[in-house]
Amino acid sequence: LLTACGKKKFDGTRVANQNSYCLDIEQMDGTDTHTLQLDAGDVLDIRFETDYGKLRMEIKAPDGTFIYTGNGEEATDFTVNISDSGEYSVSVEAHNAKGKIYIWRKAI
Repeated sequence: LLTACGKKKFDGTRVANQNSYCLDIEQMDGTDTHTLQLDAGDVLDIRFETDYGKLRMEIKAPDGTFIYTGNGEEATDFTVNISDSGEYSVSVEAHNAKGKIYIWRKAI
């Protein structure tokens, strides 16, 4: 739990596995991360909604470049094409936030 003393807080549901990373956030403060092992040609289906507070998500490629950074306000349903195989890290930072972040590896 994150409080004024710097502790993490998460109320909601978190599912993280080799094919998906899903956060259904009732209340979150702090950072959560997950790593996906992806192949060149994979496509990520993403749903990103911020109901209140601030949510920020970054997806980093194996070479360290960011293939997505955003706050869920400009686009809520989108896809990201994967060009290189390897480990992709997803980081979500929240400040007094409620929302949804769903990432699925699309079956091709």
